[in-house]
Amino acid sequence: MRPYNLKFPFRWESREPLLLDRVLYVPQCYDRHGLWPKEELKEFLSSFKSIAVEYCSGNGLWVAEKAQECPSKLWIAVEKRFDRVQRIWAKKHNLSLQNLLVVCGEAEAFTKYYLEPDLVDQIFINFPDPWPKARHAKKRIVQDSFVREMARISKLGAETVLVTDDEPYSSQMSFEMMKGGLWSSLIPEPFYKTDWPEYGTSFFESLWKTQGKEIRYMKFKKIQENGMKS
Repeated sequence: MRPYNLKFPFRWESREPLLLDRVLYVPQCYDRHGLWPKEELKEFLSSFKSIAVEYCSGNGLWVAEKAQECPSKLWIAVEKRFDRVQRIWAKKHNLSLQNLLVVCGEAEAFTKYYLEPDLVDQIFINFPDPWPKARHAKKRIVQDSFVREMARISKLGAETVLVTDDEPYSSQMSFEMMKGGLWSSLIPEPFYKTDWPEYGTSFFESLWKTQGKEIRYMKFKKIQENGMKS
């Protein structure tokens, strides 16, 4: 299967949520997410006892590797760019990954409108765009509202792993994750480590390492549910 075999299923003016061939299309600039019947999606998600979500999945190398290693767990790959979704979809087919769901859409909209509370066991955000210019900082995925949405969909004790090569963004990530009391770092201060051999490989990890950049891995645990800390 080639990536170009996956065609975008609707035009902009007729966009609507759609689950087709294990790809969930979450339209952008759309205000009717709550009206979409989610029964088929809920039924599929409920067929797995454990669920992991990777945001910023890129070309899908990392998440496809994990889905192969853990066939009993559902892996959800969330990616906004359709050309990258095509590559993830091709890997899903070529590797016969029945436990991989691809989401084409923005991370926060998908999380807020399509995932139920207390559903997810693990979350991964691998090399999100750091948007280094000050005027673009609001576009970063790790913001207070998204951190709270991640907590809402996660089970108590669920873990979130963040990976970046950007030092300032690393500091912001740690601050955002811990400031609300929903998450606690599982790595002592400075709240990251630079070596994790068994973590898995991705396009950006390989790219940045060849350029001599330091990779920072951060790991957090959900510690609060309904206002009570565990």
